[in-house]
Amino acid sequence: MIGMILRNIRKIRGLTQEQVGKSLSLADNTISNYETEYSSPNFDTIEKFITVCDFDIRFIDKKSKKEYTLKELSKEMDF
Repeated sequence: MIGMILRNIRKIRGLTQEQVGKSLSLADNTISNYETEYSSPNFDTIEKFITVCDFDIRFIDKKSKKEYTLKELSKEMDF
């Protein structure tokens, strides 16, 4: 599923696999492998891929409906 999401956000931005690969210092065939789910990127790579495509990862607490960014959840929070 993550491969389809990565492919779709790349295409929304009109970027080629080669362009994304260059931005991430990865070969375009590596990007292709991620998008076809032949191989799986780690979370750090997913975050960088999404950032290159000018998207953001958000988490929504279903109970409170509060939205958190990845940055907010990555730092220590005082509840």
